[in-house]
Amino acid sequence: MKNFCIALISWGLLLSLHSQEANESDPQAAETVSSIPFPIADGTATPPVEKAEPLDLRILNSSIHRRYVEHAPEMPGTPGAKGMITMTMNLVDDPGLPDPPLPAINDPLDDPEAQARLAELLKNYKRTELLFVSATVWDHDRTILTVHPNGKVEGAVTAVSNLDFNHFSGFSSFRVTDREGENQDYNLLMGIGNASSRLLAKWMRSVGQGFTPPEFPEILDVGVGGPSYVVVKGPQDGEAAATIRRLHELYRNEGERMEAAYHAREAAREKRKAYLIANPPVPEDVTINFWRRSGPSNLEKRLNGEETAQ
Repeated sequence: MKNFCIALISWGLLLSLHSQEANESDPQAAETVSSIPFPIADGTATPPVEKAEPLDLRILNSSIHRRYVEHAPEMPGTPGAKGMITMTMNLVDDPGLPDPPLPAINDPLDDPEAQARLAELLKNYKRTELLFVSATVWDHDRTILTVHPNGKVEGAVTAVSNLDFNHFSGFSSFRVTDREGENQDYNLLMGIGNASSRLLAKWMRSVGQGFTPPEFPEILDVGVGGPSYVVVKGPQDGEAAATIRRLHELYRNEGERMEAAYHAREAAREKRKAYLIANPPVPEDVTINFWRRSGPSNLEKRLNGEETAQ
């Protein structure tokens, strides 16, 4: 535990020694617009799937079993479903359901319409790139951020941001559009953790140890100076540094929407947690219907050369 405290103190010194503002105006940033043209998860429940009409099945044989089951909880701090259930296995007569259509054999690139759509896509969209990011959020106030270019350790850049990077959850992709209207999509692969100085200090006291939180470089709060960061380790230029700039530019444009979605998700999570605690889930009985096919499937027909034109 002593080594843990020393590491934190050393980290604070490292920040003080290597602090360098990395928020100067960037001509490239001024020529691009970062946005999230996709939905952001806000805790809204997914509409239930419409149930199919029940099949009129003729049961040929049945077997019934009683089982005790125990499921993992839906979320930490809530009870999991457990108890006795009834499992019913029914052998039924073949209801003659149609097979799902098989994919077309013809190459879609031979289709002029498909080629035209592909040409339009390539005209306005570049490739999609992956961004490998790890973030530790301290007290929902400062984030220690590390970007690994192409997932590699070499060339990684670490920065301290005045943003709460929990707001960057709820979506996986964002877009950068240049002055010519060309779009570059980025998929964000981010590992995120939260640290609380108060809880860590309490825990360290409980084991007879002292606690010194990391010392962060001076950065104005986001509400005063906008999204800002300080690079503390790694090259000031290159793709990793550009990624950090893009993320802060994204927050400058979409921050209000990102923060609102985060708080909505948290509120929905707390509401769901309270419901599960007040209403412990009960495992449901299970009925399985199975049958022997009365004829070959579409796939079997294709393999046997019997497939007819669609």
